[in-house]
Amino acid sequence: MAISDNPAAGSRQQSPGGGIYYGWWMVAITSVMSFFASGIFFRGFGVLVIPIRDQLGITQAQTNLIFSIARAEGGLEGPVAGWLIDKWGNRAVLVPSLLIAVVGYAVMAFWLPGFWGFALIYLGLVSLGNSMAFQHACFAGLNQWFQRRRSLAISILAAVSSLGGLALIPTMNLLIDKSGLRWGLIASGGFYAIILLPLCIWFRNKPEDMGLLPDGATRPPTTRIGRGASAVRRETRDYTTREALRTQAYWLLLLGAGLRQTATLGILVSLFPILVDDKGMSTQMAANLIGVMSFINFVSRLALGYLGDRISKKGIMFFSLTVEGIGYLFLWLGDWQTAIGITLVLGFILCEGMMDGAGVIVWAALGEYFGRDRFATLRGYITFAYAWALVASPVYAGWVADRFGDYDYAIIPGAICAFAAGACFLFIKKPPELMADAPAAADD
Repeated sequence: MAISDNPAAGSRQQSPGGGIYYGWWMVAITSVMSFFASGIFFRGFGVLVIPIRDQLGITQAQTNLIFSIARAEGGLEGPVAGWLIDKWGNRAVLVPSLLIAVVGYAVMAFWLPGFWGFALIYLGLVSLGNSMAFQHACFAGLNQWFQRRRSLAISILAAVSSLGGLALIPTMNLLIDKSGLRWGLIASGGFYAIILLPLCIWFRNKPEDMGLLPDGATRPPTTRIGRGASAVRRETRDYTTREALRTQAYWLLLLGAGLRQTATLGILVSLFPILVDDKGMSTQMAANLIGVMSFINFVSRLALGYLGDRISKKGIMFFSLTVEGIGYLFLWLGDWQTAIGITLVLGFILCEGMMDGAGVIVWAALGEYFGRDRFATLRGYITFAYAWALVASPVYAGWVADRFGDYDYAIIPGAICAFAAGACFLFIKKPPELMADAPAAADD
């Protein structure tokens, strides 16, 4: 019988010489980067939806198509990005990706000739750069530095990114309202060039490059085999890609993550027009509420990250998606004209803010189950597999709005997908640990 010890047993959270373990500096660096990336691109894109739709004179479905492809782009490029990161390192992908994004914002500020021009610039430069840098390089980089504290480290990154939404979404919306779309785009590129690119100087790929181990441990992770005095300690190893693909846990993670994205993206991409056009809010009130939702998300992610290292990750995901599905039902029933309707909309903001952050637990579980060596590749396959949903669900939501005048037939399927995703996570069983002296299945 195998008795699994804590992966970082005997660890210390310091670097040689008594300093703070450099992994925590990596958390700080990637968190600052994600603060701006989230507030400007991943969450802040919503402030661009209505101005770009109105400036280009296109439909809501056309607008959603571009922004949904942008969300999916990180998945479509996932296998390639994962292979590049596992082969060349995270920093080699991060720096050029940030440069591409800066160029994209600058070009879009001064050249936006029409629908196809917008699509070319936003997808080919802005989205590509952001997706490669933050959906892949930063997440994979941080995963390299932690095992025992993986959930907490990734959740701190995700939590600080939520603060970016709180601080920057209302600010960017105000800037665009007062000064126009161009200045909003110039400010976006300026933040990336002045703040994010210089931070890359301190970015490091993995602890072994600095003579360290994950979590600041003093020895590699081990597992005790047997009981009592006869028990022996043996070093464990990570799964290869081929070995991971043979497990039920990997495919349930993939399916659950895909259903979760299907449930979430169609609503979040359209959240500004849902709140403004459908529920009757002003644009600034919508921006303020989404900022509040981001703050709730910040607190929630810290709490869930702390819990994720201590209780069942699949239990967290099941509970969070159940609450998220209930929140979508609140949004469906709510409005901004009556007391009950306002209460329901605020209930959605609370549910979504509390539980949307649990998505990072999926990646913490992936790292816990299969290790660090092929994390970027395995994550890339998952994001690639559900990339179609990132396009289909927002476009469907836009089509529903154009066809029926509201988003009811988009919100209800979102709730159903959230409940189904929770069921997938509920049935995951953690795969067994592998011994370092056992032959590994060769990756293709």
